[in-house]
Amino acid sequence: MTVESLLSLGGVDDDWARSRGLITYPTRAQVLETAVFLSRATPGNIVEFGTYRGYSSRVLRDELWRAKLWDRKQWKKKIFACDSFEGLPEDYEKLPAGNFATPVPRLFGIRIVKGFFEDSLTPALAAEVGRVSLAHLDADLYSSTMTALEWLRPLLGPGSLLLFDEFLGADPAEARAFTEWTARHGIKTELLALFGREPSGKDSRSDRRALYQVVSDKPLAKPAPLAPVRWRRRLMSTW
Repeated sequence: MTVESLLSLGGVDDDWARSRGLITYPTRAQVLETAVFLSRATPGNIVEFGTYRGYSSRVLRDELWRAKLWDRKQWKKKIFACDSFEGLPEDYEKLPAGNFATPVPRLFGIRIVKGFFEDSLTPALAAEVGRVSLAHLDADLYSSTMTALEWLRPLLGPGSLLLFDEFLGADPAEARAFTEWTARHGIKTELLALFGREPSGKDSRSDRRALYQVVSDKPLAKPAPLAPVRWRRRLMSTW
């Protein structure tokens, strides 16, 4: 799918001003929790590109922790959070370079990788991370997203999930990087979901989060509901 065809799935100019408060978009936490759930059946660690103050990292950690309580296959999974914490290296939509600069957050149980991606995403880090089951890409910029995707490529396998936080918006930079990257390397992916969201770059057009999965000829197992969900459903079936 080209960027041009993807744009038809995005918002339009000034739609956020007209629809704000009138549409119940899923929250970032709900989207992240869904991605962690879907990634349970895929071996590998979770890597985040663009951490800021650590809100999404904590959601990923908490959802993975809940999964670990009931699913032993999740015990070995780790979370890596990559960010320079020095803000955007260049302008993005209406946000100037340096925006999102913040002190490095305290994230218990998460491996923080500090530095701009071109410096921090090294072969040594790739060896430490190994297989990736879920990558959360919140880098905003085309250049940063492309750098992350190129580093990720050998770490992905059948079933690996790619969650983009600002896939479509006033500047669909993440979509451009993704479509070019998949075309260049012949990577087969499937769009699992597209979620509406508020503008990330303070523009007037709503954004879209996108969840993709790497596909191959290898059959994939579906993640089973965790024990508390199964118990609740079994109990409710008797009412």
